[in-house]
Amino acid sequence: MKVIDFHTHPFLSGEEFMNFYPECFEPSTAQIVKDMESAGIGHIAGSVLLKRKYTAEEGFAYIRECNNKALELKRILGGFCTPGFHVHPHYVKESIAEIERMGSLGIRLIGELVPYMHGWSDYSCRELQMILDAAEHYGMIVSFHTMKDEQAEMTKMIASHPKLVFVAAHPNEKEYFLLHLERMRKFDNFYLDLSGTGIFRYGLIAYGVNKAGSDKFIFGTDYPICNPGMYVRAVEQEPISDADKEKILYKNAEKLILSR
Repeated sequence: MKVIDFHTHPFLSGEEFMNFYPECFEPSTAQIVKDMESAGIGHIAGSVLLKRKYTAEEGFAYIRECNNKALELKRILGGFCTPGFHVHPHYVKESIAEIERMGSLGIRLIGELVPYMHGWSDYSCRELQMILDAAEHYGMIVSFHTMKDEQAEMTKMIASHPKLVFVAAHPNEKEYFLLHLERMRKFDNFYLDLSGTGIFRYGLIAYGVNKAGSDKFIFGTDYPICNPGMYVRAVEQEPISDADKEKILYKNAEKLILSR
């Protein structure tokens, strides 16, 4: 069965290799392809993260460096990769210019946004709303990290831009997963990717499909932090239909990032 990994953090070198045991690997683009192909994954999407910490002194230059590296990865990996890029509410003008730059290159994926790594926190702040206005104009998709203490703010962000597609990253534990399911039922523009914490809880996917259907679950792993093969197998093992598995493993993501 075809598999698209919507949530990765690809890397050019060790500087971007977000792994807890980097000494076990040779961090290169060849490693990405090797790991993904061995897990049966034929396409990846996601943004570059830097291991060095963001500082206000570097400002938007830090964000632009991540984005330029994502473009370089796209050049190297070609059709294997859909790059994501970062924006930052402390830099509205620069973020909108970045949306325009990426839009002109045919790139439509913002994120995964990771506020805690980039020195901001409020998904409902006025500055981010201005950036999302520009993203809406370009028909972007916004992937964002689930901030456990930002539940109301996440909901407000999704509700305020109904023409934007939002994809939350990580089901997390049941308390937060249930809140995601509420959003999936309420908002047509809201999806959930299965990367990171949550999918190892057997039955999570089956429960979610029973409550919210399978049309808005997106497969993701959070590679190279997480083992991609485990996540593929986790979906295959769930007590859901083959049709539901196909939607989750590739069809839903295909509609968002490969058919726009």
